[in-house]
Amino acid sequence: MPSSASGSAPATFLHKVIAAVSIAALVHAGYSAAQHRLYLRLTEQPFTALPADIVAQTLASLIFLCWAYTHVAGAFQPIRADIANGRRKWDDVGSCLSFATFEHRAKALSPTYAFDSGRSVRERPVILFFL
Repeated sequence: MPSSASGSAPATFLHKVIAAVSIAALVHAGYSAAQHRLYLRLTEQPFTALPADIVAQTLASLIFLCWAYTHVAGAFQPIRADIANGRRKWDDVGSCLSFATFEHRAKALSPTYAFDSGRSVRERPVILFFL
């Protein structure tokens, strides 16, 4: 089997079959758990825990499903910031002018701020200090 760029083998038909069987087994385990709970309600027995075979089937199908999907999903691509941002300068990376706001209420704290008393009460900035 040829290996891919990340070192893992490509997905084969066997991996896809194992994934499909694992999904079916997981659905079956959930259905069996629901049937067991219904049986306990009908016989008026208290629920203590699921039977060991249902728990084992759930865990085994989940492990096989995770293993199969790691092969079916394919190889991960490396995150290369140097290629994606190779043309940008370091000074441009940190500047996000979309976050810069110059019309905010902190301007009233400036000693050069001139309060306009001709504005209505709704237009005046409200500054609250909590001590």
